Amino acid sequence: MTDKKTVIVTGGSRGIGAATCQKLLSKGFGVLSVSRTEPLLDGITHVPCDLMDPDGRRAVFKVLAERDDLFGLVNNAGIATPNLIEEFDHLIYERVMDLNTTAVAELSAAVIPTLIKNRQGRLINISSELILGFPTRTAYSASKAAVSSFVKTWALELGKYNICCNAIAPGPVETDLFVKNNPPGSSVREQKLNKIPLGRFGRPEDVAGVVTFLMSEEATFITGQTLYVCGGSSLGSVPV
Repeated sequence: MTDKKTVIVTGGSRGIGAATCQKLLSKGFGVLSVSRTEPLLDGITHVPCDLMDPDGRRAVFKVLAERDDLFGLVNNAGIATPNLIEEFDHLIYERVMDLNTTAVAELSAAVIPTLIKNRQGRLINISSELILGFPTRTAYSASKAAVSSFVKTWALELGKYNICCNAIAPGPVETDLFVKNNPPGSSVREQKLNKIPLGRFGRPEDVAGVVTFLMSEEATFITGQTLYVCGGSSLGSVPV
């Protein structure tokens, strides 16, 4: 293993992924963005990959598994396609689950042997506070609950190799897509904002900061956890 610790970030060209790449780079990590589009920030290695293409992504994962400098993986890429259960669409369900869950397991399985060999590493899955439930999100909520569950099992399996596995569950984060779907001045935006105790939406940098912390030496005794980064919006969501 080289002295440089390299972290893979899926979907690192925009939103939370781009902020995560930038933050990790500023902390001295080597960063690989596995994404369809090239990151705008210099210093990040782009690994072109359409994660919606099972055969194509597996070929890319196989190449990544051959690197000996891997330290971390951030499974960030995902999609959220609304679909009411009464209007269940199998294609929507299959696509969401494949990208948000199956691809996460496949890439993690590909790189874990290197982390085991190096006897250190960090796996971080980007989940969502919507694992607590949200209308129209049968597939999305299930897929994100699955990746939160993954880290509990992986923590038990991989702890003996000094590999920490955690998930982050963001609340509403003001990415370009979020702004498009929740434009300033809209009633839906105000409704969501009113549910956040801290009185603002999250920023991609808020999530990126927690990712960087979990990659740091200060987080060596944290594993198997899901950390909510939501401004308090998840509080009161679960009935007693």
